[in-house]
Amino acid sequence: MSSPSALFPSGNQPNGESIVATLTVTALRESPRTPGRYVVTLSDGQSLVVGVNALADTGATRVGASLDREAVALLMREAAVSDLFARAIGMLARGRRTRRELELRLRRREPDLALVTAALERLDAAGLISDQEVARAEASSRLRRGEAPARVRQTLRSKGIAGRDAAQAVADAVSDDAFDELSACRAAVAKRMRSQSSLQPTVARRRLIAFLQRRGFSGSVLRTAIDEYFKSSPDP
Repeated sequence: MSSPSALFPSGNQPNGESIVATLTVTALRESPRTPGRYVVTLSDGQSLVVGVNALADTGATRVGASLDREAVALLMREAAVSDLFARAIGMLARGRRTRRELELRLRRREPDLALVTAALERLDAAGLISDQEVARAEASSRLRRGEAPARVRQTLRSKGIAGRDAAQAVADAVSDDAFDELSACRAAVAKRMRSQSSLQPTVARRRLIAFLQRRGFSGSVLRTAIDEYFKSSPDP
């Protein structure tokens, strides 16, 4: 999308009076893809999808309306923010996303942080994003998959969730799901060893320790679970 200033080259008339450049609305129709939004086509050929408020604010309410550079700049900004908003909605429809994750993905398309922030604020105002809700859902899901609380907290932080919110989400999930770290570690050991039964005990133990550490289990818990397993199954 061209910059607003590039659309209106400045110049002077022979008598010294400045030329005021304008664009004209050549077509106006409701967007077939996003009901409630409108496609404004300008005399330079570009089409912008904006909301009704932007039409009213800029005077682009009818075919033939003339728009100065400020009005076109406002329409362009609104179109950019609306596009980012729609893309974020699509991302959320495909899975949980924190505000930070949405920001990083949107900035791959739009480097202007102000536009990305405006789109995120609209999502927030509409109640469509909540880091706390994402944290609770992610914590519960990851604990059920056998990750240790420490690993889950680390993952939530990497998603841009504040430390306090991450800790609270994990604590709530542990309580709600009656999560027991030792039991989870025992289950992880048994499952892992089914694919390593042909290894020598010393090799299997070393690899098992590394695996459980990556899953976030504490040293005392993983040692207990591993010792229990090898005592009951001396020949894995």
